[in-house]
Amino acid sequence: MLRKLAALAVLSVAVVAVPAGAAQADPTEPESIPTRTIIEIVRAVPGKPVLLDVSATANYPVPPEGDIDVAISTAAGTARGARAVAAAPLFTTTVHFVDEPVRVTGPTLPRGRYLATAALDPDDAIFLPSDTATTFRIAVGGDTGGKDDDGDNLPNTGGPDMMWLLLGGALVAAGAGGVTYGRRRTQAVPA
Repeated sequence: MLRKLAALAVLSVAVVAVPAGAAQADPTEPESIPTRTIIEIVRAVPGKPVLLDVSATANYPVPPEGDIDVAISTAAGTARGARAVAAAPLFTTTVHFVDEPVRVTGPTLPRGRYLATAALDPDDAIFLPSDTATTFRIAVGGDTGGKDDDGDNLPNTGGPDMMWLLLGGALVAAGAGGVTYGRRRTQAVPA
């Protein structure tokens, strides 16, 4: 009991002797938040204007607002498997992004490979500009041998869909039969 009283006295002296510092919150200076531009290719069909949806995002409750510079240029491959190099832009525009993706109508392009780049210049100083442009390949294709479509649907490649369905079903049935046969065989063995 004497030990407990001594410990309590030492603890009381320590609390009184050491002044307690006032709790303070860290200064809340807004840090710069990195942003990222997003390009969604809506339509890339030869003979029709290219349609892109561009937007920006950040790890913040409110999306960044600002101007997005969009450019479309031809892509030239430097080597096999290497990254495509963009030539002089064929099309450039600047759109203002608020919170919904902005539809950009580009030029009508012939069949080929193209690069679309977008970079954000935010209005609010809390957001950083996009540090690198977002790059996508626009593979403007040709005739696929299917029915004439406007590019909104997948092309008809003419593959034998029913054959693959029947082959897959037969493989599933064979696997189920093998498992059933294997289980029956192990249960029939006397213990």
